[in-house]
Amino acid sequence: MQTANGFDRDDTSDAARLARAPLIRHREWLGQNEVRHRLRAIFQTFFADYDVLLSPVNPVPAIPHDHSPSASRTIEVNGQERSYNDLLGWVAMATTCYLPATVAPIGSTPQGLPVGAQIIGPYLEDRTTIEFSKLLGEVIGGFSPPTA
Repeated sequence: MQTANGFDRDDTSDAARLARAPLIRHREWLGQNEVRHRLRAIFQTFFADYDVLLSPVNPVPAIPHDHSPSASRTIEVNGQERSYNDLLGWVAMATTCYLPATVAPIGSTPQGLPVGAQIIGPYLEDRTTIEFSKLLGEVIGGFSPPTA
């Protein structure tokens, strides 16, 4: 893993940002935390009208395990090679705003790999997302484990 000093100052790649993250000044962190609070307020408004938000878990269905160094891993999205860190984009919505999220299986790919939906709920309403997952399972016919 490359250290923060190993990147050009103008490098905004995922690897450079990840290396710099633990080194930000407190005032920078405060600015980013303010953004988090604004996002949380937006979600609070959303959840005044809706019980849950359904979203993808990842930009791709489940992928085979990759044991290579994480910096060299990639995924393919719509035929284009992308950073492995793109797997974190959809879950960042919930984690950044401290929202509960439950992943429920909703089917599988033609190759038999599982596909899931992320169920995001209001702050501190973990039971809401879990209950929705249970009800969703009843509607789609339950969970079928992937074949070997």
